[in-house]
Amino acid sequence: MPTLVIDANRVISALLRDGTTRTAILSTRSTLFAPEFLLEELEVHWPELARRAGIGLEDLRSLVRPILKRIEWIPADAYIAQMAAAKEALGGVDPKDVPYLACALAVGADAIWSHDLDFDRQSLVPRVRHPDAEIR
Repeated sequence: MPTLVIDANRVISALLRDGTTRTAILSTRSTLFAPEFLLEELEVHWPELARRAGIGLEDLRSLVRPILKRIEWIPADAYIAQMAAAKEALGGVDPKDVPYLACALAVGADAIWSHDLDFDRQSLVPRVRHPDAEIR
């Protein structure tokens, strides 16, 4: 099965709504990876995410546990060596995308699962819109 790096927007989408993204995370046979810093970002934004989801903070934390457990969290020291190549490949588009591409390079991911078209500006790791999509 493919290995994918999932970006923040897909994770947040799964946290906020019981929709296709959440279902895909929980049901895909793909192995999902993400940079560990995403967990830190989520921690900072838990209150806002709970408000947007329309549920209490503790309910949100309980709800997301299975989602977050499906992802293998990669520490920065595991992909730091790939940051320069990722930054160059993305051409300074969005600096927040660089760690996701670097992580994908470090783990040898088959693709990046994202709706962010900026990832299409590089040719190192393809982008997919769904974890079970054909990787080109």
